[in-house]
Amino acid sequence: MKKYKLHKNFATRFFRKVALSMITCCIMSGLLFFVSCTPLDNSPEASDVDGNSISSTEEETTETEENNNENPPASEETIENESGDITINVYYADDMAQYLVGEARTVSSENKYVDALYELMKLPVDSSLVRLIPETTKINSVTVENGLAKVDLSKEFVEDRFQGDAADILLIYSIVNTLTEFPEINSVSFYIDGEKLDILGQLAIDEPIFRRSDLIKK
Repeated sequence: MKKYKLHKNFATRFFRKVALSMITCCIMSGLLFFVSCTPLDNSPEASDVDGNSISSTEEETTETEENNNENPPASEETIENESGDITINVYYADDMAQYLVGEARTVSSENKYVDALYELMKLPVDSSLVRLIPETTKINSVTVENGLAKVDLSKEFVEDRFQGDAADILLIYSIVNTLTEFPEINSVSFYIDGEKLDILGQLAIDEPIFRRSDLIKK
């Protein structure tokens, strides 16, 4: 009888411990489940409307790209235009005195028409080409109005030029084709020391002279 009571007491204490352990495990499991389901307020990422996460680094990158698009850097082209220099072709005779050949020159926008004629009076870079305007010529003025350029030159332009019909044609059109490189000029008229020049040799130039692209060597 005493032995039976001893076994009964042992079994009671054992089942109590087992039951207490099971209750403790259930409570801990419930707490862990509750904590894992609760969202943290200090999460490093925020979700967008579709549930996609957007990190703060991505937001900063997006803002930087938007700022760069609003203020693009100045292009090289804009800088060159602001410098005030203009590149055009000035025209010389070829070695056969049949066509005009252009060479690129850069002139300042302040006095570009006169500068272009002075460039035309310089020797060409290509030694096979021929300068047409006499180097003794003085440029009195170049005025532009309604697309017409009025070129006033000294008498040496006529007196010291190469003689000949073909040479006169190339001489006149070397100037006309050079000045009409500027988009605001459509035609050219000639003056000698303030007086209108109506004829050069056998070439009538009493009317405004327009560009002739057919004289430019291809």
